Amino acid sequence: MSTYRETALITGASSGIGRELAKVFAKNDYDVVLVARREAALRELADELIENYGVEATVMPKDLSTREAPRELFDSVQAAGISVDVLVNNAGVATTQFFRDASFEDTMNILHVNAASVTGLSHLFLNPMIERGHGRILNVASIVSFVPTPSFAIYGATKAFVLSLSEALSEELKGTGVTVTALCPGYTQTDMISGAFQETGYAEIESLVPRFVKMTAEKVAQEGYRACMSGRAVHITGLPNQLSAQWLRYQPRWLVRSVGGMMARMRK
Repeated sequence: MSTYRETALITGASSGIGRELAKVFAKNDYDVVLVARREAALRELADELIENYGVEATVMPKDLSTREAPRELFDSVQAAGISVDVLVNNAGVATTQFFRDASFEDTMNILHVNAASVTGLSHLFLNPMIERGHGRILNVASIVSFVPTPSFAIYGATKAFVLSLSEALSEELKGTGVTVTALCPGYTQTDMISGAFQETGYAEIESLVPRFVKMTAEKVAQEGYRACMSGRAVHITGLPNQLSAQWLRYQPRWLVRSVGGMMARMRK
């Protein structure tokens, strides 16, 4: 007799935190649906998860920067007869360009991937979870959700949106059997973050980040999984980040803005 496994759908699964989250869920006996733009990387990961953990791994390549992408992905999952028990909204893009210098296309791309797709996928997958009386949503926000980020403005704003949305939904859904968790990593060693710094001349500032603050994607994924399974509304990874976020809560807004402004002026 076959044993039913729950299924986790992970966006941005081709690298970084998303890849490590897929591994953590598979290790904990979840079937996985892997979503990202790079099909070859997804298939490589799927083969690894099948071989190492004996789970089912479904590859669904999708570019989440378009308005129609969340509906198309949901319809594909429905057509495949897959019931998603855990939705992991991890896909994200970043740039360290000043707002005035970024192209309109890049600006809207960040908004669609980091905020609109999170909203759309959460809305679409939520009602089936409520109907079953069980489900979890894990939204990857950031430590920058708590502070304005000049020269990182769009990215920070989208992550603040994700945090606010997640906290609101976690309250709305009490008693339904569905939980929503916002995962707020600090500086994480991923290609996306390093690439964003290298792109616009922030490499020297990146090198100033203390080693004890940096976390691996693997460690972030492990903490995120545990927070999601416990139904925690918000989880900030790492003690230094938790202390920083707590400090920010008690500071005047002008001072919080000035910290980000100082970083922007250092880049100039």
